Amino acid sequence: MYFDNKSLLKPPVSRAAYSDRTAWLMAEMARLAYFKFEGSIDIDDVAATLTKESDPKSIKKVLERLLSDKQQLSGNAEAELKSYLTISDFVLSSVFNVDGTQAFLATSEKYKMNVLSFRGTEADIRDIKTDLKATTTEIDGYQIHSGFYQAFSKVKADIEAELELLQNNGYPLYITGHSLGGALALCATKFLASDSLGACYTFGSPRVASSDFGSDIKTPIYRIVNAADLVPRVPPAYIQHLLISIFEVAHIPFVSRIIVKVLEKTVGYCHHGDMRFLTASKNTDYSDLRLLQNPTIIDRAIRLFNRLILTWGKAGATDHFIKAYSNKLAAYAVMRNKK
Repeated sequence: MYFDNKSLLKPPVSRAAYSDRTAWLMAEMARLAYFKFEGSIDIDDVAATLTKESDPKSIKKVLERLLSDKQQLSGNAEAELKSYLTISDFVLSSVFNVDGTQAFLATSEKYKMNVLSFRGTEADIRDIKTDLKATTTEIDGYQIHSGFYQAFSKVKADIEAELELLQNNGYPLYITGHSLGGALALCATKFLASDSLGACYTFGSPRVASSDFGSDIKTPIYRIVNAADLVPRVPPAYIQHLLISIFEVAHIPFVSRIIVKVLEKTVGYCHHGDMRFLTASKNTDYSDLRLLQNPTIIDRAIRLFNRLILTWGKAGATDHFIKAYSNKLAAYAVMRNKK
């Protein structure tokens, strides 16, 4: 279920500064974006499959497989998304689903806020290709991850049109996403809401672009990183320069020139926004959890090393789960509100 902690459903939208309650709410919105609101059955695929069958028994078997309890038509799935949003007093405004990029837009009259939430990486070849396309594209003098930019561009016009329809309510826009969704949320903040009210909250987001990318963004950006989550460490920010130097010195005929050329297309990545770092917790109730604001790279490196050693490397993946972010942020917000 979503939005289980009702005591935290009081986001302080009168201020755009970082809020523990808003961070948890955005984490839940980012988690909800993974819900397959587009449905798991494509009518065109069903029609194409059935036209290949002529035997009634075969048709029945196909339909039973497609219409199992785990499968949903898009209309039913979207209705379920609406019901989940109702728990948090939000109303679904629109969903977006174009060639592997998904997001939803919701609004709340109770909290007087709009939320745009992007889905992160799934076990989908299109998402994997997006993540791996780490060469940069130059736009207006800055460099941006080609895959992230192309994925966002697929839904940009549709989202822009829906946001215009919501302008009349005058509510601030909050943008969020986890993993790949965080990268897309940052793109949306840049290209659709660089000077809007509200804020951008990302969870386990990879690096997206060069430092110039954020120079004209006035909307607050809060990037939350959980302990040993490895995704925020990619694409690398510094190692390319070292490798370029090594291959230039080694000067392997043909090989060095090709590798250096590829590496030069992946340099310049950096993070944007104000970091909140969730420390590792030994207690199941997260009572020893701390939330650090912009810890140093050395501090984070030591914590990462210790965490990976203690968990035999597993934390690099498990700390990336959006549920881990949501659980920790809920526990921390409850502790803070008690104090």
